[in-house]
Amino acid sequence: TNDFGSDTLVGGFTYNTPPSISSVAPQHGPTLGGTPITVTGSNFTTTPDTTVTFGGAPATNVAVVNATTITCETPAHAAGAVNVTVTNDFGSDTLVNGYTYNSPPKITTINPNVGLMSGGTPITITGQYFTNSVDTTVTIGGNAATNVLVLNSTTLTCNTPPHPIADKVDVGVKNSNGGATKVNGFTYLPPSGGAPQT
Repeated sequence: TNDFGSDTLVGGFTYNTPPSISSVAPQHGPTLGGTPITVTGSNFTTTPDTTVTFGGAPATNVAVVNATTITCETPAHAAGAVNVTVTNDFGSDTLVNGYTYNSPPKITTINPNVGLMSGGTPITITGQYFTNSVDTTVTIGGNAATNVLVLNSTTLTCNTPPHPIADKVDVGVKNSNGGATKVNGFTYLPPSGGAPQT
């Protein structure tokens, strides 16, 4: 506008709404990262100007599927709940404690820690960060234990598999959050119950 008149460019500027996060799926995963994630919300824009962070660490393989969906993979992070933030040219939004990093399992004790080569010895493994039986496996000397039952986050039970020789072997516990190994955690005894072979 000036003394000689005015002109208007209709729709000449657009105000864009900043992104908004409604959910993150899945909501938990291992500290090692690499978990495929889907972030849903609104007002997402194309990948070049969009970032996703978990606890301040940048996610990898960020792809904006459309205005309501972003896919990415989690970065590595220490255990605990973290904020998830989506940022683009028009602003950012944070889902507080939107994702939880779970610690991998730890093995403390194995009781009993000896049994026969024929297998079938009931044992109790104590430690930390055990999860439900569905995603938990136990190996003894590289072979799968049977009847694995997670009683709680610190205790699980199982039966030893057979082993071809009398020997000290490693015991491993694995779930969706990682794995742990107790080196020489179990000793297979010969049928006589004597000392293992050397």
